[in-house]
Amino acid sequence: MIKAEDLRIGDLVRIIRDCKYPKRTLCAVTGIPAMKGPDKIKVISLSAINDNDDSPWGTWCCNIEGIPLNPEILEKNGFSMREDTVVYVKTRLGLKPLGDGKGYQVGLGSLRLLFVKVRIIKYVHELQHILWALGLDANLNI
Repeated sequence: MIKAEDLRIGDLVRIIRDCKYPKRTLCAVTGIPAMKGPDKIKVISLSAINDNDDSPWGTWCCNIEGIPLNPEILEKNGFSMREDTVVYVKTRLGLKPLGDGKGYQVGLGSLRLLFVKVRIIKYVHELQHILWALGLDANLNI
């Protein structure tokens, strides 16, 4: 489950329980209304990214999870492997895999200068937030 306050419109997530969309459907967040349900779990609006139905549908946050970040997604979105080390780079943003599903260490800097470690991320929506904060295109292809 991802908390509503950890999401922004445009984030990509995955359905974990059958609701309007079947389990494992990839969706984009289209709205974050103020509605709360049992146990203060919030509702978000989603639209399937590979569906002709453009209508957003609401679901509880407990029905979604992050999409795990992987090398295929990074390469599909313009990140390339740096030759001298295992780091995926795009502009001045670098992601170093930590192994064993622990995510990626995010760093900023040029390839020739110091690589400043920023944080560790595991999911596509977390990478989208970093790209958005840097003023880069946060619309990723899955």
